[in-house]
Amino acid sequence: MHAWLAFLIGVLVAIGAFLFFAALSGTTYYGIAIQVEVTLAVTLFVIALIVGWIFYVGVKAQYRQIKTGEEALIGAKGIAATDLKPKGEVRVMGEFWQATAKDTTIAVGQVVEVMGMEGMFLVVKPAEQKA
Repeated sequence: MHAWLAFLIGVLVAIGAFLFFAALSGTTYYGIAIQVEVTLAVTLFVIALIVGWIFYVGVKAQYRQIKTGEEALIGAKGIAATDLKPKGEVRVMGEFWQATAKDTTIAVGQVVEVMGMEGMFLVVKPAEQKA
């Protein structure tokens, strides 16, 4: 897929450059006005930029490390759905989890941060508020 995008970018830039330099030299093809050639060249360059951006995003996504399970949860922020004295329920990443508060009690609605997991229970602490 990426090879086709790279090929398409090359073709668009080559045709755009050809039309642009033809317009600069005053050469017209098939009776097309010079202004139309310049407009086509600029349009092809813009399309090449858009396809190049899609190419960049696609290649970047392939090298992104996949995070699932415990790796994705540790450090995530959530909201206490019930009072945690020390056990209760929290909502993290759109899901409800049974949780244990570490060394404190947490009131309902308070922002929490996941520190780890013990089995299927999250270990949470109150999130530090930014000043």
